[in-house]
Amino acid sequence: MRRNESPFWPQKSILNPAPPKEPYEPVRRVRMTLTREEQRAIDRAAGKDFQLPVSILMEHAGLAVANACVVVAKAMTTPIHFFAGKGMNGGDSYVAARILKAWGYTVTIWDCFPNEAHSPVVKNNREAALKFGVKIRPASEFDPAIWQAGISRMIHEKEPGMPCVLVDGIIGTGYEFSRPLPQGLCDITKKIEEGHVRGARVIAIDIPTGVDCDTGEVDPGAISADLTLSFVLPKKGITLQPGKSKAGQVRVPTIGLPINIADIVLGPVVEEVSEEPEKEEEKTE
Repeated sequence: MRRNESPFWPQKSILNPAPPKEPYEPVRRVRMTLTREEQRAIDRAAGKDFQLPVSILMEHAGLAVANACVVVAKAMTTPIHFFAGKGMNGGDSYVAARILKAWGYTVTIWDCFPNEAHSPVVKNNREAALKFGVKIRPASEFDPAIWQAGISRMIHEKEPGMPCVLVDGIIGTGYEFSRPLPQGLCDITKKIEEGHVRGARVIAIDIPTGVDCDTGEVDPGAISADLTLSFVLPKKGITLQPGKSKAGQVRVPTIGLPINIADIVLGPVVEEVSEEPEKEEEKTE
């Protein structure tokens, strides 16, 4: 039968059925979490392939942390305390503290490694925070007993603020459960936990200190967060127990990279095929 060439003639009909569709097969599985090495690969690709140096990514991350602090603090009179390490999380802390200081918040940085050298990008942000008037003090001097739970910091705001906000920027994905936290850091994390019990809100940068990024195993001195800001994708350790219970709410803010950067750099997720052993047939007598 001759096919009607008119554009108004239905292309699918009983006389002209559509060809059968092939069964749907997903092209790939998107990634939902990142391991330690996968995160490092993305950081390297960001600078090499996307021309985004660490300093720009750190600025975006610090801005995301600052915005989260504003939401959690509620009132501008709520003091915000950053516990900064010497790595990338420490750099994010210095950037966020500088931004919040410029916005008019009361900010203090507690240096967890005051006598150790920092990387150049972290050092630059540390000096910038000092230029903005942010106080930087040794973390060993932090005293959580000066706050009491339930204190309202409201002056002109419509709702009361928190007693204070504590930001964990000590150790991120670099922590491994096989290497316990040093006693000096455990003393600091213990003070943070005491402040948490007294009513402070705790924000963790990328992953709470003391949680293994790959396995979710938790150090005895690990920090319990109310909110974790995990960049690019949630880290695998905070999707597994007991690390999941330490992360609180998990948010993934943008830091200027493509939303599918993990799939671009790392490729599709390999399907795991589980080979079940064949059951031996029961012998009947």
